[in-house]
Amino acid sequence: MSNDEIRQFVYEDDLDDVKRIWKEVGWVDDEHGAQQLDHFFATGETLLATVNGKPECSVHTVSADMQIHESVISALAVTAVTTSHLGRGRAFAQRLTAQQLIRAQREGCGLSVLGMFDQGFYDKLGFGTGSYEREFVIDPGTLMVPVPRRTAIRLTVADYEEMHDCLMKRCRQHGSVSLHPARVYRGDIGFGENAFGLGYRDQDGVLTHFVWLDPGETPEHGPYALRFVAYRVPEQLLELLGLLKSLADQIYSISLIEPPDLQLQILLERPLRNADISRGSKHASNTRSLAWWQARILDLPICLRALAGTSDEFAFTAVITDPLTEYGDGAGIAGSWRMQLGPSAGAERCKAGVTGLPVLRASVNAMTRLLLGVGTASNLALTDHIEGSKDLLKNLDRALHVRSPVVGWDF
Repeated sequence: MSNDEIRQFVYEDDLDDVKRIWKEVGWVDDEHGAQQLDHFFATGETLLATVNGKPECSVHTVSADMQIHESVISALAVTAVTTSHLGRGRAFAQRLTAQQLIRAQREGCGLSVLGMFDQGFYDKLGFGTGSYEREFVIDPGTLMVPVPRRTAIRLTVADYEEMHDCLMKRCRQHGSVSLHPARVYRGDIGFGENAFGLGYRDQDGVLTHFVWLDPGETPEHGPYALRFVAYRVPEQLLELLGLLKSLADQIYSISLIEPPDLQLQILLERPLRNADISRGSKHASNTRSLAWWQARILDLPICLRALAGTSDEFAFTAVITDPLTEYGDGAGIAGSWRMQLGPSAGAERCKAGVTGLPVLRASVNAMTRLLLGVGTASNLALTDHIEGSKDLLKNLDRALHVRSPVVGWDF
């Protein structure tokens, strides 16, 4: 009979076993990829599940933050959940992730975010699916922006600290996420063996805006993937798009997530025609929408206070269910809450049925999606675990004015 254990990761002792797990499941397939884990696991918090003393599952998290409206609140980013073939069927990933969430909640984190491998697994821990993002594949030569007159600078993995600092100071909007440890960013960009960056500095030599491109296995003509983009003002974004256009004599296609500050299709020359004539090519111009990230609230009062000013004055009672309660006393946000929207937004626990206010019943998944602006109350009532009178749902639709969140960081 196997002896299972959950314990903290020890870098010097456990890194080789974590690399073994990543190779086994196909997340890295060569020594170059495995070496990037030296940086990735050098920071953050990692929990392990062992079988007969050997690590077979790891959950890695790092400190982060998310901007909600005009406020930036603390967050936990779940950055890697990896289970070996031997560790399957023991609910290791779920148990370890739950323990990481409970720790973050006790440390005062407002919410948690992650990039999902598929929709459904993390729902079991209270995560709700984020908003759609539009991914474009474009011929950079069709961008209707001027090519910059000044020459860009070349950036390599060795410049990771400077690029990370630029990302931390980038132009942000509701929903934007930043991962705090620069070393994790170093490990992330290092996976692309042929990846490179281009950018610009100000008069003081400070990097102000850049792009990080990964050609994958097709470095000659692409498709290239725009992995990271950072800028402080929208005009710098236009300069970066002009920089991409300057590469068009050799690079035939680039994939990128539409920046939140513009409608990218407006800047493309004859986009419908180009999509039609390139159909079937590996460089085919196209657009698709996908929701690749999820979030869940860990501290409801923190998240409500951040929404001050985004809604009309309105109060209601929320009765929330949260699967995290199964993993420890006081874990999660299950229970009855008096919710106040408007300039004095906030939430406080209350006894069920004593406020005299209309009652909304919701899962933490649905409440997260509602408060982040992923969907309206009426729409979420059709698809999510959320129930209330028609009048309450309509009043919430009218009261909340939260724009759709945009993450702006690949994790």
